[in-house]
Amino acid sequence: MSYMSLSTHVKRWAYYGFANHSYQVVYVAFILPIFFAGAFARYHFALSAWGFATGVSTILGVVLAIVLGNYADKTDKLRVYKISIILTCVGMCAMAFSTRLPLAMYILFIITNALFIWSLALYDSILPHVSDWSTVYEYGGFSWGFGYVGGIASLIIALILQYFTGAYSMWVFLSVPAFYIIFSIYSLSGLESISFNEPLRPSLSEKRSAELEYPNTPILSVSRKVILFIGYWLISECVTVILIFDATYLSGEMHFSALKVGVVFLFVQLIGFPATWYGGRLERRFSGLTLLGVTILLWGIAIGLVTVFNVGVFGLIVALCLMGLSIGNTQSYMRSQFATFVPKKESGLQFGVYSFVSEAAVIVGPVIYGFASDTLNSQKLPLIGLFVLMLVGYALVWKITSVNK
Repeated sequence: MSYMSLSTHVKRWAYYGFANHSYQVVYVAFILPIFFAGAFARYHFALSAWGFATGVSTILGVVLAIVLGNYADKTDKLRVYKISIILTCVGMCAMAFSTRLPLAMYILFIITNALFIWSLALYDSILPHVSDWSTVYEYGGFSWGFGYVGGIASLIIALILQYFTGAYSMWVFLSVPAFYIIFSIYSLSGLESISFNEPLRPSLSEKRSAELEYPNTPILSVSRKVILFIGYWLISECVTVILIFDATYLSGEMHFSALKVGVVFLFVQLIGFPATWYGGRLERRFSGLTLLGVTILLWGIAIGLVTVFNVGVFGLIVALCLMGLSIGNTQSYMRSQFATFVPKKESGLQFGVYSFVSEAAVIVGPVIYGFASDTLNSQKLPLIGLFVLMLVGYALVWKITSVNK
């Protein structure tokens, strides 16, 4: 399926993924971890402070996502979605104007990240409204992959501004909210005609009559859903912590400069877009569960290359390629799989709960990972431990979704 063949609703919805990757890549993955590590280095808890900030902001964010997601289902989902985007942009602008006040910026990050998580949950909740049983993986994969294009564009802008104005200048930070709000507005303008009050998704009999092969019924018992959520959480644990700490790993363990770290992120983003878009299309031939397992295997190889085998430049390039192939697909497959269980009229609440599960890794993982790394004076063993948790998580997801009931 080409870009031109996608409906206007799908393309415009995906543009928020294009917009929000500017925040995720430039702020959360690239600039802020190194910025705060330097600001708090003299207090000997640089990584711990970053882990604490992401953990606290996530708690606030998922509470907003659940409470206001439920409110959005019952009122005007698009209006609530707009408000979340505007507030997130305001928070980013406030951070940009406080670069000379690290503590104030630290507090503003906690608030802004919470708002961002809320907006992201509402964005995810629109997936069931723009897709059906036959397209949910493909559209989900496209939107996630398209986000990498936005990440690439925003990162290039930030790197150019760093070269001319300094690594942590106000202009570098301001480039992110400017990019974010421009493409968010474009995305929102194409969603006005969507009806968010349509009937529930097709019944199981209708789904089977269309000869669509999902491994489970759309309705899960509470106990089975809890197990599934635990599996999602453990997988997200590894992915989320790597996203948060890969900049500090490259700069601390491998002694990369800020510019080299930026080039690495750009390289991964370039691989991520086609990999995730094509990865969604592969669900036509293989089950989403199988594809999720393949991405986890790729994670294990990549982690082994940079920790156990202590590879050189060539090995690092291979590891980065594997990371680019798996990072977006892992998250996209989980989101699309969960979307097959969600009624449209409850998507705000359901994805609010999903955001708690998928983002819960940020509540626990970074704090433990940060303390472990500071204590061991190395990030290698904690990184290996994350992969073990990912394997356990996949086993739980497989247990629930591989059995037809």
